[in-house]
Amino acid sequence: MVQPSITDETITTLANCLGRVRQNIALFNGRFPNSGNGTTYTLNDNVNWLAAFWPGLLWLSDAVSNDPIFRETAVSLLPTFYTRLDTQTHITHDLGFLYSLSARAQWQQTGDDAAAQLALVAAAQLWKRYRRPGHYIQAWGPVGDAEKGGLIIADTMMNLPLLFWASEQTGDDRYHEAAYHHAQNSRQFLIREDGSSFHTYFFNQETGEPLKGSTHQGFAEDSCWARGHAWLIYGFALAAQWCDDPQFLEAAKQTAVFFLNNLPADNIPLWDFRLSHDELAYRDSSAAAIAACGLLRIAAITGDETFRAQGNLLIDALIHECLETNPAGQGLLKHGALHIPKGWAPDDYLIFGDYFFLEALLTRKNKNPDFWGPTKKE
Repeated sequence: MVQPSITDETITTLANCLGRVRQNIALFNGRFPNSGNGTTYTLNDNVNWLAAFWPGLLWLSDAVSNDPIFRETAVSLLPTFYTRLDTQTHITHDLGFLYSLSARAQWQQTGDDAAAQLALVAAAQLWKRYRRPGHYIQAWGPVGDAEKGGLIIADTMMNLPLLFWASEQTGDDRYHEAAYHHAQNSRQFLIREDGSSFHTYFFNQETGEPLKGSTHQGFAEDSCWARGHAWLIYGFALAAQWCDDPQFLEAAKQTAVFFLNNLPADNIPLWDFRLSHDELAYRDSSAAAIAACGLLRIAAITGDETFRAQGNLLIDALIHECLETNPAGQGLLKHGALHIPKGWAPDDYLIFGDYFFLEALLTRKNKNPDFWGPTKKE
């Protein structure tokens, strides 16, 4: 029996994913999927950091499909993102995730100037979280919060593109400078000498003095949480595209090498790279999907086929180890780990895992519309 080629397998997987996204439109009925519960997704209103990955999936699907339902559904969800800003719902560093994959994506796919203006309003809100002294973007809590005012986290690297994009669109250097200085601090204080990483880092918010690395979702303070590390790989690759600073590309490569060197035999990372022997060894497919996107981005910047091959290796591992094949299932990927320390969805669907998996498939096929990098000029 002739085995299917990788190209054939990718095409089949992509078609199946688009079909699943299409069938979920009616099932979700205007609400937003978060994490899995068996073969279904838990649904919420537009109230948390996860909301934009569903419209993001729809916009990715729209980019490679002639079916208008993807675009129509994504557009129908955007009013809830206006409401979020009006009501100041969950205003954190996650504004980058939320408005890159909703408002920027809608502008990019349709030319909707009102959507672009919404993304710019969100960027202005994100910029207000930039702290001086210290030159970092506060991740969580109200600006100046006594407990969280000096906190940065790895995830913020993936929120910076909204600021870079806002600077590109408006010519306002403040946005670029805030994102650039935050990336510099993240490179210096989140990445350890061996290429591993802290999830979080604390600064004295009064003086800007760096204090200590820590973790929020990792196994231990000195461990290396896999998804946070994947955010750094992809985030620094994006920063390298937006900024004329070779240190960001080196940071992307350094974190990528650590990630790849610490994968298990099946190439799906455990939720933390430094678990004790008696700790439950859940896998995290979302970390593999994010890292795959980052590796393919590094390859696109450098032309280094080694990184492209490694990104494709992760995609293949996800297809073979984690792809949902149950026709009744709603998710694209199984085996995501949302928040192990809190016991949240330790082995289930994650909507951002699905998003980055589809993005990786489209990037592999050179069909990714790219809602993170610099706007392509005609």
